[in-house]
Parts: sequence; C-alpha cells; structure tokens
Amino acid sequence: MKYLVTLVFFCFSISSIAQVHEKKLLNEVDLSQLQQEPYNSWYASNFDSYHPNSTIVDALKKQKPSNYSIKIYFGSWCGDSKRELPRMMRLLKEINFSEKNIVLIGVDDSTEVYKQSPKRLEAGLNIYRVPTFIIYDGKNEVSRIVEYPVETLERDLLKIVSRQAYQPNYAAYQQINQWKKEGLLTDENISARGLAMKIKGNVSSESELNACGYVMMASGEMKEAITVFRVNANLFPQSANCYDSLGEAYAKSGVTDKAIQAYEIALRLDPTNTGIQERLKKLKEGS
Repeated sequence: MKYLVTLVFFCFSISSIAQVHEKKLLNEVDLSQLQQEPYNSWYASNFDSYHPNSTIVDALKKQKPSNYSIKIYFGSWCGDSKRELPRMMRLLKEINFSEKNIVLIGVDDSTEVYKQSPKRLEAGLNIYRVPTFIIYDGKNEVSRIVEYPVETLERDLLKIVSRQAYQPNYAAYQQINQWKKEGLLTDENISARGLAMKIKGNVSSESELNACGYVMMASGEMKEAITVFRVNANLFPQSANCYDSLGEAYAKSGVTDKAIQAYEIALRLDPTNTGIQERLKKLKEGS
C-alpha cells in the first residue's frame, strides 16, 4: 500500500511538472514572468549570449529611442520567439529603451485560436508569424520585424527608426493585407489564379500563405481564408497540404461539395495520407 501511495504521488508530481512546462504565456505578459522558470531557461541564455554591434547601438541611441514604443507578439511555445525575443530585449536594454514603452503579448498556437491571445490583443494587426516586433511612433506604426531580422536586430531597428527603406520578411503579407482592405479576398468573383500570378514573386514557400490562411480562419474570416488557400493552391499545385488546408476551410464554411473536391485532389497528390482519407470519408458520409 505504501508503494502504491508513493507511486501515485510520483505520477502526480511528474504530471504537475509537465503542466508547468506546457503552460503558455498569454495576453499581456510582464517581463518578470519570462525571468522565471520554465521560461528563464531559454530567456536568460539567449539574452546573455547576444552581443549587439556597439557601433549600431551608438547610432540607435542618437535616434532618440524614448520617442518610440514597441509591441512584441510572441509564443512561449515558439522556437523563433525563444531565440529572437531575448535578443531584442538585450538590444533594447543596450540602447536604454524604457521598459514602460515595451508591451509583451503572448499568443496561442491552438488550431481554433491560432496566433491569438485570449483577450484578442492582436486583433486587426495581422500577426501571421511570431515573434512580430511592431515599432510605433506615437500611435502610428512605423514598421515591424517579422519572425527574424532581415540583417540583424540592431541594423533592422536602426533602419526603421531612422526612416530608411526597410522591407520586413514575408513581403507577401503586405500584399495580402492590401487585398484584404480593398475587399478582394471576399469578392466571390475574384480570380485566385490572377492573384497568384501577382504575388508569386513574394512567396518563397507554401507555408507562408498557409499560416496566413489559418490565422484568418481562426479569426472567423472564412471567405478571406478560402481565397488565400486558393491562391496558395495555384502557386503550389503539386502540394497535397495546400489542398488539404483548402478542403478544411471549405468544410468549416459548410461548402461540402468544394471541400470534397479539394480533399480529392489532396488525396490524389498524397494517396497514403490517412488523415485526408478520413476527412474525405467523413464528408462523403455526411453529404
């Protein structure tokens, strides 16, 4: 009996430790939370090991950093965030950037709330990748650094605050956002193939627009998501994953016939994919 009690306690302890490690930082986060375990294990090492270029740091100090504020959207579950967030915090400390002008916001990676915070603190800001560092002058966004620096964090930030030409990573997202504003993504007559031809020079992999589509779908922007997935399928017609995502969006929108068509194409491209097989079977049985 004593052995059983000990074993139960041991299992409970292991379960509790796992839950601590799996807990995500969400909504607005205080810097002190990152400096506590289990997060400090990656925060401190990446903070301490990063040494910003001193010449660029001096140049940044001359740009009056106190005039700016920064919102940092990150995922405590995300490898890129674990690497770039501590480095950015080290850089901001080096240039004497006020902590009161830094807002840290944790987002989720669950399918239904993809790249969202429970309080929707990212709403309307088009956060497709994390980390995303948005630099503000007053209430106006100057620019942003998306997922990783184009050159280095300090060089990118200097270009942004000194108003030099700067193009963040994933240029396709800017085009998508513009189409969204113009209503192209919700126009039922839009040519997905035509949009694909316009944007293809800015898309390097299928994962870019796929992530964008899932963010829109999680936000309830189903028409926009479907158009983005259609564009992606036109750009990567041999990708089963692109058609699988399109099928999922159609299915969630209740457009069963088009969902079936998309899944059938996905299955032809990847005949052994049991996940696609099951989703297609379920749709056909319910139609």
